Amino acid sequence: MRGRRTLAVATASSVFAVLDAAPALAQNAVGGVNPTVWRGIGALTASVAIVLLGVLLFGSSRSVETNLSQRLGSYSGTDVHRSILAQIPILRRFIAGAESVAERRGFLRQIEQALEQANLPLRPGEAIAAGVGSALLVGLFAGLFTENIIGGVAAFVVALLALAAIVQTVASRERKRFEDQLPGTLNLVATSLRAGYSLMQALEAVAQEAPDPTGREFGRGIAEVRLGRSPSDALKDIATRMESIDFDWVVLAVDIQREVGGNLGEVLHTSAETMQHRNRLRGDVKALTAEGRISAMVLGAMPILLFGFLFISNRKYLEPLLTTLPGLGAMAGAVVMLLIGMAWLKKIVTIEL
Repeated sequence: MRGRRTLAVATASSVFAVLDAAPALAQNAVGGVNPTVWRGIGALTASVAIVLLGVLLFGSSRSVETNLSQRLGSYSGTDVHRSILAQIPILRRFIAGAESVAERRGFLRQIEQALEQANLPLRPGEAIAAGVGSALLVGLFAGLFTENIIGGVAAFVVALLALAAIVQTVASRERKRFEDQLPGTLNLVATSLRAGYSLMQALEAVAQEAPDPTGREFGRGIAEVRLGRSPSDALKDIATRMESIDFDWVVLAVDIQREVGGNLGEVLHTSAETMQHRNRLRGDVKALTAEGRISAMVLGAMPILLFGFLFISNRKYLEPLLTTLPGLGAMAGAVVMLLIGMAWLKKIVTIEL
């Protein structure tokens, strides 16, 4: 309920901002467009915001049956609407359509995996709807305040790419944390086995004692085993979700030990020592390539920052680049060469271990 009130306050603030800005923009005939068009845009935005405000304030709360269905759906894989976006019929249809398009395009699984790695409780369609809606709002306000429709479209694209980059960054950080915690996890399992615990008891100890994301992933694996899956399949799913090659080898070692026998605790302890040495080597390589990575970031950000500074301080100086065909061609060529240079520098400083 507190989250709903917070969203309602934010939506109300957006309503008043649009209602306050739209008349002034309409009087100035922004961008040479008829003032009626801007009044219509402002009214449409305000209407959508008011509808969302009413849904947030007076929407029905979740019932006990809905909560139970959501809890069971997380294990059974059924189609359960878990976010506020899916409670609105129009958005529900949009979410279903977005998932269908993503599945046909072949990147539905990538979106779902990124959301799982980033620990975001959203379905792929809900994430697409939230991202597109947020980017549309950013593009609309950017177009209104920059007095340029092209600027609004550019802001929409940049916002959409920025949201995707944020999700990928969070997912990458979670994967790295899992890899860094893996040696300690294996040592904990090996110690538990030496103390007389079974493999399942050792995995339960990891789920209870290990920090996130390791504890969260192992807890999910334990829940899957309790619902009937084999321990091997549950561990393989953890390796697949976290894209961990090292843990995939660990799962293979566990499977071999269960088939032919042997001292699993000693195998896990040796694997943990090997991973610790590899992590130490990765740290040394990262320190040696720090200068090249910083140079790549500085050289890549300098043209963008300089363009932004000139756009704010002396926009007339950049008008030939933005309003003439040769200028637009030069801008496109500069962007292509900048991307090629950044990819080249990244290739130089990246060392696979």
